[in-house]
Amino acid sequence: MTTCPKCDHETLVKTAELGDIPLDVCPGCHGIWFDKGELEALLKQSQGDVPAGFDLISPKPDVLGCPRCRTKMSRGGLVNPLLLVDKCEACGGVWLDQRELALVQKLLGLSGGAEGVRVERPAPAPAAPEEKGSPVLKYALALAAFMGLVLVSYELYVYFSPAGSVEREFSAAMTAFGALLLVGGVFGTLKFK
Repeated sequence: MTTCPKCDHETLVKTAELGDIPLDVCPGCHGIWFDKGELEALLKQSQGDVPAGFDLISPKPDVLGCPRCRTKMSRGGLVNPLLLVDKCEACGGVWLDQRELALVQKLLGLSGGAEGVRVERPAPAPAAPEEKGSPVLKYALALAAFMGLVLVSYELYVYFSPAGSVEREFSAAMTAFGALLLVGGVFGTLKFK
C-alpha cells in the first residue's frame, strides 16, 4: 500500500482517469503521484510533443517522503521556478498537489486534459469477526468455574477440619485442581463474553 506523502494516513488510490496512465491519487488532499516517466507520457498523450526531462529548477531538500521508496524528496521548480513540485531523485517519481497539473499544462502552453482528479476513499476492510464461543462452551466454562469454587470450598473445609483421618496431600491436590477449574472457568467465561 502506498500512502500519501502529505496526509500520511491516506492510502493512494489507483485510477485510470487520465488517459491510459494509471495514476495514484490521494482521496484526502487530491494530490497525484506520477511514477517515473508517467507525467511526461500523460502530457505527450494529451498534447503530442512535450519537452523531455523534467529536471527540477533549484531543487532543495523537502520534508516529504516518497510514497514508493520512502526517501526524502526534493522540492523545486518544474518547467518554471514558480511551479514548485516534489520529486524523488531516487526513483524519479513526481508529486503534484491538487492544482499543479493544470499549472503544468498552462506553463507548457498545453490545452485540454484534466485539471484535477477526484477519487473516493477505498472502502475500509471488513472488521475481523468477534471471537464468539458457542453457548454450550459458555455454559461449560461457567459450570467449571462453579464446580471449582465448590471443590475449593469443600477441600479447604476438609483440610482444616479436626478429623485425623484426612489425607493432607490428596486434599491439597484436590484444592489445587479446584482452583484451576475456578480460574480457568472465570477467565474462559470472560473471554467469550
